[in-house]
Amino acid sequence: MNMIEEHENDTGEEAHPNVRTELPVDTGIIQKAIDEVSATRLDVPPRDVIDQHTDELTEYARRLLREDHPAGQQDNPCVRAVFRALYRLLDTRLRPTPVTSDYTAWTYSRSLADATHAVLDSRRQHQVP
Repeated sequence: MNMIEEHENDTGEEAHPNVRTELPVDTGIIQKAIDEVSATRLDVPPRDVIDQHTDELTEYARRLLREDHPAGQQDNPCVRAVFRALYRLLDTRLRPTPVTSDYTAWTYSRSLADATHAVLDSRRQHQVP
């Protein structure tokens, strides 16, 4: 069992047996989603916008995690810490619910964007050209 399957079994999420049939990760699209959530704002966006961004980032984060660690970086403590942080945020017990305040949901979305960005950066740094 790989790391993503272990995580999904621990959080009650379904494992993805056909992960190898997915198209390659488009880092540009993921970065755009991260930038939208991380943009400086003077107010909290509407809840439906927060939830939409959270759902989108969740899918991208799961996709990045299914790629597993960058080649040769399985034992790198920094890379492992970045992956652990994202796994923790994806734990269904920590995700906002409909009764969560808009501000808390927005803060969660921004934290998810930061952690997804860290995994994406790790992937970019250790990617073979």
